[in-house]
Amino acid sequence: MSEMTGAQALVHSLVSEGVDTVFALPGYQLMPAFDAFYEERGQIEIVHTRHEQATTFMADGYAKATGRIGVAMTVPGPGMLFAAAGLGTAFSSSSPVFLISGQVPSAVLGKRLGHLHEIDEQMDVIRPITKWANRVKAVDEIPIRVHEAVR
Repeated sequence: MSEMTGAQALVHSLVSEGVDTVFALPGYQLMPAFDAFYEERGQIEIVHTRHEQATTFMADGYAKATGRIGVAMTVPGPGMLFAAAGLGTAFSSSSPVFLISGQVPSAVLGKRLGHLHEIDEQMDVIRPITKWANRVKAVDEIPIRVHEAVR
């Protein structure tokens, strides 16, 4: 039996939590997740945006219109920073929005090597405009962290 990837665990966790829509802008660090969404096509609708800010603003609008959690997904670093505008708006109006950001490889995390989309300590940037922020370090943490995020 093959092991589940982090991307597959993410998609399965979102489905099990009742998420049916994700607002996202594809990028390098997210490609495994998009592959996993494709494997489970029909379970979650992916709404592709043209800019990272749109992911969180659309998730905020979705949450306000439906009463359900709005889920956004971006690449790390600059993508997450662009998405922060909508996340801050959602936070200030108590709108339930969950931003999933990709990450640079663990081996280069925090080393300031100039890896694509690397921003050191991006969690420190996002914490003031969120109710909860966490970084997953192992695949088996994903269902736990997704559950914490959507509750």
